[in-house]
Amino acid sequence: MSSNAWLILAGVILVLLGVLIRWRTARYDLEGAAIDSAWTLARGRRTAVNPTALEAKLRDIQAQATWKGKAGKAAGTVAGHFFAQASAVVAIVMIVGGVLLALVGMLWR
Repeated sequence: MSSNAWLILAGVILVLLGVLIRWRTARYDLEGAAIDSAWTLARGRRTAVNPTALEAKLRDIQAQATWKGKAGKAAGTVAGHFFAQASAVVAIVMIVGGVLLALVGMLWR
């Protein structure tokens, strides 16, 4: 394979890894849960059986038996949110870098 093909392949792999990171960490992002909850309410899809994403997180925290368990679960949720935010930045940099790398591979002669 030529160096151009290797650059394009590396770019595509970076983009795929960035998308995979965004997809896997999205479940921990409270901002995304808030937006999802707003859309669920706006579409009228919220029922007792189908709670919004924020309600599901709150119910998970409230399901803990002790105050210590509730505090630990809440702290874990907040830590997961910050980890998801940091991972999102890394994923976006990987996606942009992958696209640029693939473009260099296509345009470089």
